[in-house]
Amino acid sequence: MALFPLISHHFTGRHFSGRVRGALGHGVLVVMRSTPEYLLAFILLQLWGPSMLPAVVALALHNGGIIGHLVGRRSNEISLRQDAPGGMNRYAYEVAPRVYGPFLALLFYRWEIIMRETAILGILGIATLGFYVDSAIQELRFDRAMVLILITALLNIGVDILARHLRARLHLSHTARSEP
Repeated sequence: MALFPLISHHFTGRHFSGRVRGALGHGVLVVMRSTPEYLLAFILLQLWGPSMLPAVVALALHNGGIIGHLVGRRSNEISLRQDAPGGMNRYAYEVAPRVYGPFLALLFYRWEIIMRETAILGILGIATLGFYVDSAIQELRFDRAMVLILITALLNIGVDILARHLRARLHLSHTARSEP
């Protein structure tokens, strides 16, 4: 929610300096969302050492860029009143409440993807379930690897069920576009 104003016309404006700020914000979000999270995690792993922090930061940067871009594009479709407030009041009372539903729908969707990606990040040496699966296979402990793969699958299924339940309970559509 903090990143979508970088490309929203409601915050960057339509005059020259606003277009420059919008282009810079768009550039920041393009770099964030187009840099693969695996590459980010690998670079951060080299800088910070083996821990969960590189994976968390890499996934947060990548997915924050994706969600910020999509929510910002959605906010550009909103029409504001002629007397709409400016600054933080515009953000807090006009635009953010209107894009919050699509934001949650995207967040739940990306949550499912993040769960699957954390298993893969273990191959880089980050202590996720994927790391333990990879270690079990290297030690030829296929029984342990199968149990861990089963646990990973059950976690992903559980997250999917929970996200579907939350989307239904909150009356969110499955896409970023809200119902008319």
